[in-house]
Amino acid sequence: MTDPGNAAPLEDFPLQEEIGFEAPRALPGAEKLEPAAGPVAAPLGVRLSAAAADAAVVLLLAALAILGSRVLTGQSPRPAGIPWVLGFLVYLSLFATVPPLVLFGRTVGMAISDLSARPGFEAGLGAGQALRRWAATLATAATAGVLLLWTWRSPDSPTPADRFSGCPLSLD
Repeated sequence: MTDPGNAAPLEDFPLQEEIGFEAPRALPGAEKLEPAAGPVAAPLGVRLSAAAADAAVVLLLAALAILGSRVLTGQSPRPAGIPWVLGFLVYLSLFATVPPLVLFGRTVGMAISDLSARPGFEAGLGAGQALRRWAATLATAATAGVLLLWTWRSPDSPTPADRFSGCPLSLD
């Protein structure tokens, strides 16, 4: 509704100059903070949580495949099929790791943990780098993490996967 004495509706509504908006001031001591020179190296705990999330994805897909085969055949897997299941897990981990690294520069677990092999949403890794990172991660898992003992001494030291692929992980 308009007031008959006013020509324009809502003329007295403060929208621009009357508000007196000032830009927020910086906090005391904020001028002393400087941005980091480069990407921050990922700590070992964050890397382990990313690897656990990737392993969970692979195990979930393998469980779905086993349950699907049980529904189709009506039989449970036999102990003689354990080597085939292990081979399938390795094969599945290859395809759950290498293509996402090539296309996006991160796996599902790395995305959950906010890690990246290429900071700043650049293109993914090369196929050779991604394959070498997967192989070194698989070797680390096969040795139950013994290869990570060389990274305990310093949080900035690269893991075997970083060294072998030539591309360290960093926090986004």
